[in-house]
Amino acid sequence: MKKYIVSIVLALGLLLTLATPAFAATTADVTVTFTPQSIAIADDQASYDFGVVDASTTPYTATDWCTITNTSNIQTDITIAVTGNTWTGGTAYTHDDGGSPGANTVGLLSNRDGTWGVGDVIVKYASPNYIYENCPATTNFSYGLKLYVPTSFTDYVEKTNTVRVSAAAG
Repeated sequence: MKKYIVSIVLALGLLLTLATPAFAATTADVTVTFTPQSIAIADDQASYDFGVVDASTTPYTATDWCTITNTSNIQTDITIAVTGNTWTGGTAYTHDDGGSPGANTVGLLSNRDGTWGVGDVIVKYASPNYIYENCPATTNFSYGLKLYVPTSFTDYVEKTNTVRVSAAAG
């Protein structure tokens, strides 16, 4: 009978062992993070005065005259344009989107960190041109401006336009 009781105790012990759940984790965690996209640029110049100019001349700044500080955390496409299709002051002069001067017509070019005549970019009004396409995140650069003075003038009043550099996701 002792054998019988020992066999029953062993069988019950085995059943209880198989019926007892294993002690394992019932949850699993994963930390998820993200960084919001940031597009931001700033320049170190507020204005430039070419001064008194002769007809049909092309005065220019150094190609590193204005520095753009790019604090964007993504690759960007950076364009350059003028904000007005005319140069204001006295008789308005036309801004030529082909960069060519004419009678009361002004052209404007830019150049990024280069040499004038190599890699020049026309500064347009209607559709901005890239001054730095696929600019890597946090990459700063400089640019200069070249003015194509009208071939003739109808007045002698200072003319003004605004150059705008813009960044967008690229």
